[in-house]
Amino acid sequence: MRYNLFQRPRAGHAGNGDDAFASTVASLPAEGEAAQAPDSQPLGADSGLLDSQPAAPEPAPELPPEQRPTLAHIGRYALKGPLGEGGLGQVHEAWDPLLSRLVAVKTLQFKTDPRERVALDGLFLNEARAVASLNHPHIVTIFDAGLSSHGVYIAMELLRGRDLRQALTAGWKPTPAQAALLVRRVADALAYAHARGVVHCDIKPANIFLDRRAKPKVLDFGIARVAHGRSNAPLDGCVLGSPHYLAPEQLQGGEVDARTDIHALGVVFYELLAGRRAFTGDSVEQISTAILTLHPAPAHEVRPEVPRALSAIAAKAMAREPGKRHPSALALARDLRRWLDTQEAAGPQAAPARERRPSSATSRRRALLWAGSTLAGVALLATAVGMARRAAAPTPLTDDPAPAPSLSSAPALLATAPAAPVAASGDPPAASAAPEAIAPAPAAAPASPRPRATAPARPAPEHATATASTSSTAAAAPAAAATGTLQLAISPWGEVEIDGRAVGLAPPLNRLTLSAGAHQVVVRNADFPPFTTTVQLEADGVAVVRHRFVP
Repeated sequence: MRYNLFQRPRAGHAGNGDDAFASTVASLPAEGEAAQAPDSQPLGADSGLLDSQPAAPEPAPELPPEQRPTLAHIGRYALKGPLGEGGLGQVHEAWDPLLSRLVAVKTLQFKTDPRERVALDGLFLNEARAVASLNHPHIVTIFDAGLSSHGVYIAMELLRGRDLRQALTAGWKPTPAQAALLVRRVADALAYAHARGVVHCDIKPANIFLDRRAKPKVLDFGIARVAHGRSNAPLDGCVLGSPHYLAPEQLQGGEVDARTDIHALGVVFYELLAGRRAFTGDSVEQISTAILTLHPAPAHEVRPEVPRALSAIAAKAMAREPGKRHPSALALARDLRRWLDTQEAAGPQAAPARERRPSSATSRRRALLWAGSTLAGVALLATAVGMARRAAAPTPLTDDPAPAPSLSSAPALLATAPAAPVAASGDPPAASAAPEAIAPAPAAAPASPRPRATAPARPAPEHATATASTSSTAAAAPAAAATGTLQLAISPWGEVEIDGRAVGLAPPLNRLTLSAGAHQVVVRNADFPPFTTTVQLEADGVAVVRHRFVP
């Protein structure tokens, strides 16, 4: 076996720019070629070797990670082997002896004078702080960061799979539904980061990692900036990112914000739909000119099987003017979610795998069945109570007993009871909507049996009538409804329903005022099964619902 090492092209040489990585290729012997030394001869029938010649020894089993050879140490981490090389540094597989686990360790590789290196080290640590605060299933998790003799390093979760650039280079051609689902998940991750002031600035296929279940993880917030602190000196006046996915405002030195990430994600979406890049050229100057002047053909014209609706979503996301793009990554995710819902309603073949969610009609039917079964149970309970009271009553003196209540009253209860409110399974509700106090539906009171008179009723005294009237008036006056507080701690996010009614997106929603009593809480996240629980809220009390959606 021969090993050929291909080094990353340097600046000024032909190649794919910062999308090219060093790789090692193993060359196996050609078919029919003898796997032996060049000066040896093939073995014949009379070669002198016996049939009992022992076979070649089996390869030794792979050693545990902690026992494999160590290349170097960075901080407490033992580097075991390289994983890749990007625009900001190298990434190695490393062993964490403290927690006994494999991690990925990323180091800087800039060669600058000491003063600039100090500034870049500070920038890298700022990246670590910004990304470490993010906790989302589609964003890589940061474990640790620090300084060593090799410079700044970041320890993050070790991922298994390949990035989107590698998948496309290998010939993977996603269907429109698969592309929409992939981009929708990345848009959800960006919306989560943007809500916390973190802008990626370098969205591209090489920074979208696909795990073994084809779910994306956004990588390399290496040039991420906290939007509220734009005083990072090394970034001022610099054009950052990959040339094919840069936004016009990045090329022209304009303001960079969340809409810059939307543009880059729109360009990625176009590439997935059309099967080719939106802006091409033989040099950075040609690519930049194409971004600033050309309008790529709509994706549905390049590939006729692409739906026009998805082609329009991609064109809007990658609009040249920031004001013509989606106002937020959440809005982009909503448009894609609506399209996926229409495909799901059209049939199971139209929806991508692992995205089966009940439609709005199915949710309404389930809610109505649940409400109907609950009211039927109340009616049966009322009937049982009435029969028990009648059995305990003394034997009447009249020969005309009152008819016993029957189950025919249950349909009447079902007909007159209001339908339970149902939340449509679609986009998450607006985060700015103010939560309202929600009172549980009053249970149907059991019907009391008709009294059986044993003697003619006597007229009541006038003072007794007045007393009864006063007491009935007092009973009719509604008492102030007792309320309590429900606190929500949902990670990374979820659409919250209380007693079948959508109340908002948590976070930012974290507190609700509800009437005292039992409430059913349902938290939905499109990528996971819904979480359902029942809380008993006391008057002036506080109940807490905590849940984390784990992939």
